Amino acid sequence: MKTRTKVLVATALAIPLALGAGAGAYASHYQDRALPRTYVGDLDVSGLTRAEVAEAIRERAAETTIEVKGPTGSKKASLADVGYTIDIDATVDQVLSSHDLGSYARAPFNDRTITTVATQDEQALSTFVSGLVQEDVAVAKDATVVLAKDKQTFRVKPATTGRAADPSPVDQAADAAASSLTSGSATVRITTAKPKISTADAKAAADRANAIVAQPVTVTEGTRTFTATTEQKASWISLDQTLSPRFDQTKIATWVTTSANVSPIDGARDVTSTGKVLKVVTEARDGVSVTNADALAKDIAEDLGADHASAVTAQVKATPAKWTERKLAPGAEKLAYPAVDGEKWIDVNLSAHTMSAYVGGKRVYGPIAMVHGAPATPSDIGTFRIFMKNPKMTMRGSNADGSDYETPDVPWSSFYNGGEALHGAYWRSTWGYAASHGCINLPISVAKWVYDFAPIGTPVVVHN
Repeated sequence: MKTRTKVLVATALAIPLALGAGAGAYASHYQDRALPRTYVGDLDVSGLTRAEVAEAIRERAAETTIEVKGPTGSKKASLADVGYTIDIDATVDQVLSSHDLGSYARAPFNDRTITTVATQDEQALSTFVSGLVQEDVAVAKDATVVLAKDKQTFRVKPATTGRAADPSPVDQAADAAASSLTSGSATVRITTAKPKISTADAKAAADRANAIVAQPVTVTEGTRTFTATTEQKASWISLDQTLSPRFDQTKIATWVTTSANVSPIDGARDVTSTGKVLKVVTEARDGVSVTNADALAKDIAEDLGADHASAVTAQVKATPAKWTERKLAPGAEKLAYPAVDGEKWIDVNLSAHTMSAYVGGKRVYGPIAMVHGAPATPSDIGTFRIFMKNPKMTMRGSNADGSDYETPDVPWSSFYNGGEALHGAYWRSTWGYAASHGCINLPISVAKWVYDFAPIGTPVVVHN
């Protein structure tokens, strides 16, 4: 803030003024006006009211410019362009501040010059002057420290010197123009600009960051030990404007929990309708979760900031696993598939050469004699699910000897295992043996019944 209240007064004349009735009228007239011979800079505001003085200053301030000569030519700038703002009200207060008996007496014989009250935005001035530099003139660039492509080490981008415009001539001209509301001029000088952060400073910071990354960081939990990788440690570090290392404790805490936490494995088991466990499909296993990750992150950051290794111990609590139980339909525990109440499934018995359909533990169709895979092209054993259905199609494949086959118009196919399907076989008249390429061949009416009975997802159990 530049505030000026400079009053220039010409040589005082020792002229006595007889104050009478006329003098009272004179004083009354100028009570709320600028006294005679009052100037703001070179702007004569004599006799103007407060509002008139304010408007006159405002207009003159808008007209006041600085002709700035730069390396690429001249540019005319307003006071606002170079960051100066005239405080109109404060300046008018200065104009009307000396209204005593003596000032009334001296006013007709003495010039009174007021300097404006102005504020300056130094950043605006700097921005304006910087804009005068040619675009092809390199600006100074600070050295920086960046993470290398390997994400494990820090490297330096060197500093470069440049050229910059010296703002002081413009500042001086603008200050004078704002003070007197008189346009002026200035010539900008181009100087060599040095970076604020040198290459040597950046290298020292990079060396320290790399030394920090080289320090081992371990977390122990019970018999387990976890060691941070170089890349992980490097990701925790950033450098502030002074190139001092800063540590992201959130990232460190995330690494701690990701490393030491163990997710529970929920179990799955089949139980009878009375709750008796028949089979454990998946064994349940409790997990653990770290309870002091934030505290460990703080300790690790402090250790690394002190340039030494960090070894901390995690505290954990158990995370109980859950059990998912499938309550089997009555009687299903004795069958090839542990079905629940209302669940549809298909039983394919290779030893008996039969197919049956069930709902839960109750057989609702069959057993029906069928033809399954020949010894050279056997049907796969296992539990599968129907994934595709086709009412009529041409089937193609390879025989056991490598030759190709093609069978058109195969009806009511329900595919459950790759190319293996339950389907009708119009070319067969007898059933109950092994002769197919792996599919389960059925009488056409049976295949249609299965097609209608079993939606996509229906289990198909093939067993001996």
